[in-house]
Amino acid sequence: MKILVLSRGVVGREMASSGVRAYHMARVLAEQLPEAEVTLSVPNVPDISSPHPRLRITPYRNALAGFLQMLRHDVIISRNFPLHAVALLPGKLLVLDFYVAFYSEWLALSRRLPQRAPRKLWMASRRHFVDLQLTMADYLICSNERQRDLWLGALSGLGLVTSSVFDRDASLRRLVDIIPYGVRSGRPRRTGRVLKGVVPGIGDDDKVLIWNGSVMEWFDAPTVIRAMARVSRVRDDVKLFFLGTEHPDKVTGLRYGPLLQAIELSKELGLYGRSVFFNEGWVPYDETGDYLAEADLGVCAGFDDLEARFAFRTRFVDLFWAELPIVCTRGDELAARVEREPLGIAVRPEDPDAFAAGVLRLLDEGELYARCRSNVVAVKKELSWERVMAPLVEFCRTGRSIAAPKRQRVSALVRRTIAHAAMTAYYLTAYRLIGRREQAETL
Repeated sequence: MKILVLSRGVVGREMASSGVRAYHMARVLAEQLPEAEVTLSVPNVPDISSPHPRLRITPYRNALAGFLQMLRHDVIISRNFPLHAVALLPGKLLVLDFYVAFYSEWLALSRRLPQRAPRKLWMASRRHFVDLQLTMADYLICSNERQRDLWLGALSGLGLVTSSVFDRDASLRRLVDIIPYGVRSGRPRRTGRVLKGVVPGIGDDDKVLIWNGSVMEWFDAPTVIRAMARVSRVRDDVKLFFLGTEHPDKVTGLRYGPLLQAIELSKELGLYGRSVFFNEGWVPYDETGDYLAEADLGVCAGFDDLEARFAFRTRFVDLFWAELPIVCTRGDELAARVEREPLGIAVRPEDPDAFAAGVLRLLDEGELYARCRSNVVAVKKELSWERVMAPLVEFCRTGRSIAAPKRQRVSALVRRTIAHAAMTAYYLTAYRLIGRREQAETL
């Protein structure tokens, strides 16, 4: 059995959730399937060594190189497949890693297109893209039960949950199963001081709240910053640190509105460089433990929207790894666990007062803080990469799919490939035409 994990995100010293997930999936497959040849294919020249002697890390520099790599493997695992992968369908097993409800994120990202027509066409192309990916998949994995319900509904709507598929497994677990984003083993090991007494404005004895990750359209950084304005009135020893700004996959950064708005708001409130701090660039993966080890609380805020309903906050798992209690907003499945178990405090979205009260309560009530931290340790064990990967390991070991036979999917694949390609072409044409018109009007 030859297994290819095709990463669509950068894998290396600096990598975000997509690359990290691919890296650990490939590692666990190599560890637990000694009879298999496992390759991790990445879109960059990797500057990181393989974590296992049976795991090979190699770049794909262009579409042809990626196609040839897929051609040489039996099982291909990816968060999405390029269009040319359709040609490989008859002889390969394609595992679709829809660990994010991507369509809901794309709805938020589409706001970057101010013109109505390109935005509408782009979202239409994304819908056809999802339909195509689901039709290609022989096995689909996602992060939680809410996502699983979403994808089962989508598969049913596309006619891919047939009576024969149902008869092979009425639970449909062998068609769509759950592999959450996993937690690294052990605990962060400090190799040096990086925050307290090092960052100007953060003292040796200060309490640090860490925003672990980027600032995207579906995250509500302004609520946390406004909460800090309230916290700083009663405690000047509490500091908020945003860990990442420039994303390795170039999906966010100082070019984009959400981060710029967060920085401007912190300046307007007189908090920038005093109570609120932004790390420049992106912390290398192996160095994030230094920052998390010095933090006292993890923080995250989102909105009451579609994205939150189906989200699995990947940034939470490193907070679990560091055994940090969390203050967050309600809405997603992990926030429900934070509130239920408890792993911290969850408050209603867009409520700076409630968020500030949650921060102060956790910092002031030592018994509650200790109980939350103890509960986080149990969750960390449950979500270890080695445990969560069990369904995928078993699928690769058996090499058996219950999906509708490939011959029954060919006509739908052809239709959906054409629809996606056509809609993408329409979008690109509309965007270029509108861009030229606007440029002409400014001359």
